[in-house]
Amino acid sequence: MLRKFSTMMLTAALLTGSVAATAAFAAPAPVQQQKIKVQLNGKEFPFPQEIVTENGVAYVNSSTLAIALGGSAAWDSTTKSLLIAKDNQYALRMYENKNFAYKNGKETSVANPPRPVTGAVLVPLVFIAQELGAKVEYDAKTLTYKLSIPINS
Repeated sequence: MLRKFSTMMLTAALLTGSVAATAAFAAPAPVQQQKIKVQLNGKEFPFPQEIVTENGVAYVNSSTLAIALGGSAAWDSTTKSLLIAKDNQYALRMYENKNFAYKNGKETSVANPPRPVTGAVLVPLVFIAQELGAKVEYDAKTLTYKLSIPINS
């Protein structure tokens, strides 16, 4: 009888310990992502989709960013590529899931390719803003990207 009781207690202890261990190593609850902001020439600049960050890179709507900086953006669903152009002097073709692009016809590398999502294509904010001629600063305290570029009237 004592032997059965010891076995039951040992089994209960092992089960309780494994449940506690499982709870201790369970995936943490998702953390609320802090809202990233963008300013263009000192004024808050809204995007139609939320700004997405991954591995420290902020992704924004390509068309909205390109137009605001005096350019244009168009997605080619056949080649799964994004063409960003400005002033008939600059053209960048980036490909979905590819770390190369063509800048004014010459192959170049890109660290973060465009990401098509429902209704838009997201691009790395800093990379594209700098490519289109904007000066970019980041304020880590306010989580704000500050873009400045001369506006041609």
